[in-house]
Amino acid sequence: MLAAESANRDHVTRLVAGCEGSAELVAHTAALRLYLRVPHFLTEWTVDPRRRAAISRALALDIVSMKLLDDLMDDDTGLDRVELACVGMRLHLRALHELQSLARDPGAVTDILERDAVHLGAGQIRTKRSRARNLEEWRDHASTYGAAFLGRYGDLAVACGDVGDPAGAVRRFAEAFAMIITMADDLTDYERHGEREGNLAHLMRTGEVPEREVRDMLEELRGAALAAVGARPAAPALVPVIHLYTDDVSNRLLPRHSRR
Repeated sequence: MLAAESANRDHVTRLVAGCEGSAELVAHTAALRLYLRVPHFLTEWTVDPRRRAAISRALALDIVSMKLLDDLMDDDTGLDRVELACVGMRLHLRALHELQSLARDPGAVTDILERDAVHLGAGQIRTKRSRARNLEEWRDHASTYGAAFLGRYGDLAVACGDVGDPAGAVRRFAEAFAMIITMADDLTDYERHGEREGNLAHLMRTGEVPEREVRDMLEELRGAALAAVGARPAAPALVPVIHLYTDDVSNRLLPRHSRR
């Protein structure tokens, strides 16, 4: 996992620097550890190690490109917005080229990206326009910028991989795992970025969302992710990964925001 993360970091930062990205932007992308690591999880079903590494690098490029777009919209990094836009577009186009060269059906790559684009874009607009006031609304918002976002990369991993996925297990894992990560981000961003309106930790602290309901949702997501990686062809190496990230939310992050 760490070797894949390092290889993805080298691939992404080399391209960022190559299109005149500043030293600050290179450092920013190099520090996106989970964004560089998660493609390794999504390619767990690909058997050939060389193919897996190539898919992981291509996915990392596009995931980081979308992260830079998100940074552009949030405008909370202090980085130049023109630079974020230009470098993000460059990474996206290079990722598209690499993914299509790996896919059994190159057209499937653009089909997947286009299919989810409307859902993702509408979700971002809705999230910015109307902040979540309860857990149902928070989950609805997170299903776009979290679950659907990573789900598309699960589908791309399958399109480029060497193992079929008739049951949709890769996407189901990606969506459940993404929601766990999104919970962790929101709980962390309450203090890291001072987020309040629509933030899950804020909803817990103000009593709008009971901690019990958040824990129930977390365990539901754990179960969904475990069921997905247990389906054939199974990916048992992801079981400890799921428990590691879920337990971190349960044991470290949620108690910080409990009203008890």
